Amino acid sequence: MGNLGYGAFATHPGEVLKDEIEERGISQRQLANSMGLTYSVVNEILNGRRPLTSKTALMFEAALDVPADSLMYLQTKYNMQTARKDSILLDMLKKIPRIAAIF
Repeated sequence: MGNLGYGAFATHPGEVLKDEIEERGISQRQLANSMGLTYSVVNEILNGRRPLTSKTALMFEAALDVPADSLMYLQTKYNMQTARKDSILLDMLKKIPRIAAIF
């Protein structure tokens, strides 16, 4: 698990997991069955269309021995980088006055 998505572009944890199972020769269907999840849920996570939750991160950790906390860090970083590109949110943020304590 070399690059955990710390670069300029957001990396969904599903990309890392997808690479991992391909490298190990595991199919998405096999993985889904072993985790007790539907194929569509696993496929959506691996293709970045569904966010990873703490529960699914722990399930992937149990199945693949990929640390759940690293996967959740990737998800959080992905969420933040995606939010920073949201023009509506950026406009809202600009209107929020900064509050600072004065000593």
